[in-house]
Amino acid sequence: MDFALKREDREYLDEFREYLDGLVAEGFYDDPGVIGPDHSMLEEDIAERRAFIRRLGQDGRLGISWPVEYGGKDATGIQQWMVMDELSRRQFPSMMLGVAMIGPTLLRIGSEEQKKAYLPKLLTGEYEFCLGYSEPGAGTDLANLQTRAVRDGDDYVINGQKIYTTAAQYATHVWLTVRTGAPDSRHRGVTVVIVPLDTPGITVRPLITGADYRTNEVFYDNVRVPVANRVGEENEGWKVIGMALDFERAPTANRLVREFGELAEWAMHRDEDGTRPADDPLVRAELGKLATRLDVARLFSLGIAGMISNGQVPNAEGSMAKVWNTDYGQLVTGTAISLMGADGAVGVNEADAPLRGVLEINYRESTVYRFAAGTNEVQRDIIAQRGLGLPRNRR
Repeated sequence: MDFALKREDREYLDEFREYLDGLVAEGFYDDPGVIGPDHSMLEEDIAERRAFIRRLGQDGRLGISWPVEYGGKDATGIQQWMVMDELSRRQFPSMMLGVAMIGPTLLRIGSEEQKKAYLPKLLTGEYEFCLGYSEPGAGTDLANLQTRAVRDGDDYVINGQKIYTTAAQYATHVWLTVRTGAPDSRHRGVTVVIVPLDTPGITVRPLITGADYRTNEVFYDNVRVPVANRVGEENEGWKVIGMALDFERAPTANRLVREFGELAEWAMHRDEDGTRPADDPLVRAELGKLATRLDVARLFSLGIAGMISNGQVPNAEGSMAKVWNTDYGQLVTGTAISLMGADGAVGVNEADAPLRGVLEINYRESTVYRFAAGTNEVQRDIIAQRGLGLPRNRR
């Protein structure tokens, strides 16, 4: 098996890196610091983030693997993956759900009207999406959601509350799950609708997490949305959710590469007496284990990019990558804190914080990834049932 990138893919990556270097050289985008741009809280941060995404769209850098008839460039899925991977590595805005998740889902199961309405504006960066999934009483159990949509002529009238709606502070639309069936219909009564966030009746309130970044709670009070905004059939949203989540669980691994690189940088730094943490064989052993697991994470992600490039939807494979990568994220940051000892617990941007406290704040954030996009426990069930063909436990 050949793990090397094809020449045209390497050339595209080199050219994209030069393009990003050019944006930095012209002062278009600055170092985001420890708190990344995808967790922006200040209005000026949000405006800068939006400007960056729209610049990428203006320059034809979004959705490059989409079909030409919908504004894409018919580039390979590998090249699309490399764009997202490089943005993540350099800590530019990279959480573009519209490009990575919503667009590919609409391309496969959206109506022709929806494709024409949303895909071009996703490619220009004019539209960005957030996910309206979790609820205070449901958490990651989407089948228990209670936000209600009632048909009224050509509209749905929506009432309810969502929580942990990350990106609602800068998104233009929410990919919203609602209950259209009976209250106890579980999976059989769920529908997906696209809702503009400036629709009357929507209130977005910030929630600041233990990792010092912003997510949101969103309230829906008699929000009217055209039935034409429904994705798929009424009460059959579970299929739509499943496909969208498969794309969401196809992550890049460059966040992990960056975190490991930061730990390796710390290990190679010499103290005043000339010694380095890496001089300790136990530290080198831990770094070796982490490096090996990181290679696996990269191969998982690259393999999924190859599947998407071939027109496949990653199912069990997406769950496998999600479990491995998120477990690794907690492992690498946890190992960093352990190796650094008391210094590892020093907070962000404190004078004595190793690496500005990057790994300490990433450690606090790493727990989120293990249940975002579906808990790792659920992912293991998906791997067992859909990947290995094992029977469902009927107890």
